[in-house]
Amino acid sequence: MSKKLELPDSPADAARLLARQSLTAVLSTAERAPKPPRQGWPSSALVTIACDTDGSPILLLSDIAHHTQNVKSDARASLLIESTVGYQNPQEGPRVSLMGRIKVTRSPALAERFLARHPRARFYAGFADFNFYRMTIDRAHFVGGFARAHWLKGKDILSGKKAAAEIRDIEPGVLDHMNSDHREALTLYGQKLLGARGTHWTMTGIDPDGIDLRCGQTPHRLTFDNPLSGAAASRAVLVELATKARSQK
Repeated sequence: MSKKLELPDSPADAARLLARQSLTAVLSTAERAPKPPRQGWPSSALVTIACDTDGSPILLLSDIAHHTQNVKSDARASLLIESTVGYQNPQEGPRVSLMGRIKVTRSPALAERFLARHPRARFYAGFADFNFYRMTIDRAHFVGGFARAHWLKGKDILSGKKAAAEIRDIEPGVLDHMNSDHREALTLYGQKLLGARGTHWTMTGIDPDGIDLRCGQTPHRLTFDNPLSGAAASRAVLVELATKARSQK
């Protein structure tokens, strides 16, 4: 049985971590049919997701997809994200429904964040019918297991605006520096702190809550002990993680 995802005690922090570590979600939209009986009925689709530095979901959708046509007609949607692997009863596993509005984004930074998380999407991301979308979260419903349900405001599960914006600005430079000059540290992160195998590690993202790593085709998430307050704290925490990893046998 696969290992369960360890989550913080705080429902808001747990919901954010679920979103940050997930590769997929179930997107629910309202049918855009011009008249009954299909009009307004719920429709669901499996999609791949990434996150902005503040935790807002990013998607890459095709204009010809049924769910994209629904979103264009009514931007209101929900994303169900779950981590029930490792539970004999999936109902005991954590999940969160993010509810908000999904709209097209032309941000190169958000596009790169998605493609870093899903490198195979580079093969079709440039097609004329594909666009990147970002969800503005209005509220969320987190369930951590039986009798552990919580309604949360969107702002409560997102990272601070200042810290997220600062880290978004420095992210390209941090990734270039770490992947060019500190490959040994990245391998230590993966092997010692995450307990994973492999030697070809790269950093694909950094945000206030942690870093995204990849070894071969496998993505990994390393969460910070405490969220970063801004860009200035990023170097210190990366050095601290390397020191911690080297101290482990």
